[in-house]
Amino acid sequence: MVSAGELEIFRHTLEGAVEEMGVTLQRTAYSTNIKIRRDHTCALFDADLRHVAQHDVAPQHIGSLVSVVPRNLKGRLEDLEPGDGLLVNDPYKGAVHLPDVMLISPLFHDGELIGVAANSAHHVDIGGGTPGGIPTDSTDLYGEGIILPLSKAVEDWAYDETVLDLIRRNVRGAEMRLGDYRAQLGANRIGEQRYGDLHDRYGTDTVETYLDELLDATEKRVRAAIADLPDGTYEASDHMDGDGVVDEPVRLQLAITVDDDELTVDFTGTAEQNEGPLNCTPAMIFSGTMSVIMSLLGADLPKNDGFYRPFEFVTPEGTMVNPNPQAPVASGWEIPMRAGELVTKAMADALPDETIAATKGIVCNIAYGGDDPRDDGEYVYYETVAGGYGARKEKDGMEAVQTHFQNTANSPIEELEREVPLYVRRYELIQDSAGAGRTRGGLGVRRDMEFYDHRTQFSILSDRAKSDPWGLFGGESGRRAHYVMDPDTDDERAVSSKSTTTLAPGGVASIQTPGGGGYGDPLERDPEAVLEDVRDEKVSAEAARERYGVVVSDGELDREATQDRREELRAARPDGGTEAANAPDGGRDDSGTTPPAAERDAEVSAE
Repeated sequence: MVSAGELEIFRHTLEGAVEEMGVTLQRTAYSTNIKIRRDHTCALFDADLRHVAQHDVAPQHIGSLVSVVPRNLKGRLEDLEPGDGLLVNDPYKGAVHLPDVMLISPLFHDGELIGVAANSAHHVDIGGGTPGGIPTDSTDLYGEGIILPLSKAVEDWAYDETVLDLIRRNVRGAEMRLGDYRAQLGANRIGEQRYGDLHDRYGTDTVETYLDELLDATEKRVRAAIADLPDGTYEASDHMDGDGVVDEPVRLQLAITVDDDELTVDFTGTAEQNEGPLNCTPAMIFSGTMSVIMSLLGADLPKNDGFYRPFEFVTPEGTMVNPNPQAPVASGWEIPMRAGELVTKAMADALPDETIAATKGIVCNIAYGGDDPRDDGEYVYYETVAGGYGARKEKDGMEAVQTHFQNTANSPIEELEREVPLYVRRYELIQDSAGAGRTRGGLGVRRDMEFYDHRTQFSILSDRAKSDPWGLFGGESGRRAHYVMDPDTDDERAVSSKSTTTLAPGGVASIQTPGGGGYGDPLERDPEAVLEDVRDEKVSAEAARERYGVVVSDGELDREATQDRREELRAARPDGGTEAANAPDGGRDDSGTTPPAAERDAEVSAE
């Protein structure tokens, strides 16, 4: 029996190894998306292909590595030699969308196989019809880029140059892409060294004993956390904008069943698979949902095989969360993002103190590319844009953050303008975009990019242009997303959340992300907090009066007028205002939209 203290030391030594793998990948990568935004993750598996440690930087890759490695290496390990490496990005072999490429390496110690190192990195281009690997109208997987079906690409810790030549010829910005592939290789080599050090320190038999104890102890802790939840079935649903080909909203349905120390997540009732790229693999929906469930369970729980044992996932075949092979999945991450939102919505009654209102609810993939007028070369760039976080019981939502599983960092303007021929003309919080509440949501972000002296192809693979991020317990919804080309000009035009536009030289793309939903009755918000928001220009004086019943005049709070205004607003509500304030969903309809947010959209759509 291993003592608790010894097990914790072992666990953190193991986690330190994958963290060093992640830092190695980040610091040796070429692309901003990995070296700055950190869109990558690393993991270790033992010789039985059990997941034993995960780098926590990018939670969206939890499900992919856990899915890909055991599924594809079972029965194949004996064919691998020290220094081998396998590349895979095939969604229908357990992976996710094509830009997330995984490198898997067997690990040996004293000539014996001891485990597997794996990492996943989002490559800025993977081929296909549009720069950035996010085609907005693909109708099959073949149109989305290179498909790598667990291909041996590394021998004796060196890439096969024939494989690299194949990749080089099929991607944009090839030399930067190849730099990222080599960074992935370096990360796995660090994994072999550090996992080998662990075996040197403890001995292989002891390592195996400690791993058994660690996984079992993790399972016990997770089961105890689930058992603390009230038993029952909790449901939530939402609609997504459309799939990029058929412009009709599609339903995402979630049911969570807590039964003693086990938890089932069931997506029965979700729409059938889409013709366009709004589909996701079971690995993706697992990642998005589990990342939020993990946070609700609380505590510092290790992420390993033991964590996942108490969970069951139901993803009906032929639906957009488990499509038939060769269906397009480029926009797949938008679905798990919304699934994470549905977890907090479903659990609102059961966990009112821990849940949050809806966040921005989108990954917000954008990509652009063209001929660089500075050197006549080719460029391509991919990023995601932050937005508002949902309000909590005691705290306002955060502004301008990535939410749930995303966790990628901001693309700094200085880095962006150095790498890409553009100017960032506006990068700011959107006033009045947050859902009002006793605690308000976080504000969304506006990012306007001007592409000078050349034509560019600008792709958006996002959502939330047709529905609002909901509020909870009387809180209002946040402002939905807006995607606008050439804003504030005679040529201004709104575009779909899944669209590709060719911009003329000097053209501007404006990405305006949603704000977070509010929590609780806005008329219960501290007037001083509203005043501070008005002074900070997060809330306009008009919105303070109309949505919070707070009267601000010349930058000062009018307390008497505020009292009168709040009494007026309460009297105008049905049943004196108690019904909306007590409703968990703030009086929403099934679309997640409250009338105040819908009215705001009409007013600000031409911003």
